[in-house]
Amino acid sequence: MNRSLLYHAFGVRKGYDYVRTVYGAGCIRFVLAARQELLVCPRCHSAQVKRKGRRFRELQTVPIGLKRVWLVTEVPQCECRACGQSFEVSPLLPRPTSGTRTGSKRLSKVCGGG
Repeated sequence: MNRSLLYHAFGVRKGYDYVRTVYGAGCIRFVLAARQELLVCPRCHSAQVKRKGRRFRELQTVPIGLKRVWLVTEVPQCECRACGQSFEVSPLLPRPTSGTRTGSKRLSKVCGGG
């Protein structure tokens, strides 16, 4: 999978690796795994953490054609080796965008629309 599609179409930034695509039930799911660089203790900011499990979170995003699209992101459960803090690393969500009418017209012209 081209990381460019995940970045430009769905806002997936640094910190996640593409794992696989799952097709079924009328939708597309892109499965993403958290990179080690995201695993930092929120209490002491140490990168010396160990994984203690994981769960997955599904985030619905913009469709591709008529297919619903989900980003299935890993949410690692970690423990800091320095201070003992247990924590989860939640997925980074794309930044909110403005839906102004002027902005929509400008984007329409840039993307080849009217």
